Amino acid sequence: MKSKIYLALALVLAAGQTFAQCGTRYMDSLFAVTVTSNVTYTTANGVTLMLDVYEPTGDTASQRPLIIMAHGGSFISGSKTEDNVVPQTCRAFAARGYVCAGINYRLGQVFEMLDSTNAKNVVIRAISDGKAAVRFFRKDAATTNTYRINPNIIFAGGNSAGAVLYSHVAYIDSMGELSPNLQTIISNNGGLEGNSGNDGYSSKIQALINFAGGLNVPELVSPGNTPSANFQGDQDATVPYSCANAVNGQVQVRLCGLGAIQPLLTQYNLTHVSHVFVGDGHCPWQGDAAKFELIDTTTRNFLYNLICSGEVGQPVGINNLNDVAASVRVFPNPAKGQVNVSFGEATFATIQLTDAMGRVVEQKNIEGNTVSFNRGALATGLYFVRAQQANGNTVTKKLIFE
Repeated sequence: MKSKIYLALALVLAAGQTFAQCGTRYMDSLFAVTVTSNVTYTTANGVTLMLDVYEPTGDTASQRPLIIMAHGGSFISGSKTEDNVVPQTCRAFAARGYVCAGINYRLGQVFEMLDSTNAKNVVIRAISDGKAAVRFFRKDAATTNTYRINPNIIFAGGNSAGAVLYSHVAYIDSMGELSPNLQTIISNNGGLEGNSGNDGYSSKIQALINFAGGLNVPELVSPGNTPSANFQGDQDATVPYSCANAVNGQVQVRLCGLGAIQPLLTQYNLTHVSHVFVGDGHCPWQGDAAKFELIDTTTRNFLYNLICSGEVGQPVGINNLNDVAASVRVFPNPAKGQVNVSFGEATFATIQLTDAMGRVVEQKNIEGNTVSFNRGALATGLYFVRAQQANGNTVTKKLIFE
C-alpha cells in the first residue's frame, strides 16, 4: 500500500516517557458494546436531533473518555447509521473502554449547495449542532451523569462532511480570523457557539478525529491548536486534498484538505498524526477492511497516548493548558490600534507579539494580569500573541490588525 505518514507528537510524548502502567484499556477490545439509540440531544430551532450512544457493557469506571462522531453525506444526506464508518468506529472504541456517540445534524437541500452563501449557511448550522452535542454530554456530566464521561476528555470528529464539521469546531478560535461574509453567516446562526441549545457548557474538544475532512481556509490552523489524527486520499476531489470547490467543483464552497493543512500542522509543531493514501480518492477506507483497520489502529494509538500517563487509567493533563488558555483574552480583536491582553487568574512570566512568520515584533515581562501593545507602524494582517508561564507552558492567541 502506497502511503505517506507524518508524525508530530512532541507535545505528548516526552523523551523517555512510557505508558506501560496504562494497562490494556483504550488499546484492546475488552468489552461487549451496549447501544442506546435515538437519544435526543437538542430540540432547538424547532428540530429534534438525536444521537446513538455506544458504551462498554458492564464497565464500572466513573470517568470515561468520550468520542463523538459525525457522518458524511455532503451536508445534504446521510445519518448516524447510514454512514457505516460512524457505527463501526463507535463500536470499536466502546469495546476499548470509551463512551462513543454517533450524531445526526441538520441537513441542507441540494439547491442550497449550488449557491456559496446558502451552502456556507448549511455548514454553519451543522457546526452549531456539533457543538451542541459536545455541550449535551458536559451538561449530562454536571447533572444526571447518565453516561459517566470525563468532561475534560472529549474527542470529536467524523467521516467526510462530519470531519469537515468538527475540523471547524476544532480550529475556529475567534471571529477575527474569518472573512466578513462568514462572520455575518455565523452571527446570523447564534455566533461562534451557535444556536443549537445546551447553553452554558463548553464546546471545546481535546482532540480532532479527521477522516477526510477539511477547512474553508487552511490558515485557521495556528499555534496551540487542538491535537488531531488525520487521514485522506491525495486524489480526493469531494473534499479536495488541496484547495478547491467541494464535490468535484459542484458545491461553490472552497475546502482545503490535508495537502494544505499538513504543512501548517508541521510548521506549528502541533500534536498530530497524519496518513495520506497515495493514489486514492475520497474515503478509501469505506469498503476496504485493511484501510479501515489502518485508520482505526492509528487513531487508537494516538488517543491512547493522549489519555494515558504513569498511572493506570488517569488522563494526561492535556486539558490543564486548555483551562489556562481560556483565561487569556486579547481585546479588541480585530484591532486598529492598542491591543490589551488579560490573564484572569493565570500567572505568566513573559509575552511576545509575533508576525505571521513567527518573527518577534515585541517582547515584555509580565508583572500583573494585563499587558498592552501599541500597534505603531505594524501592517494590516495576522499576528500572534504568545504568553509563557514560568514552567514553560505557552498559550498562543491569534490577533488581527485591521
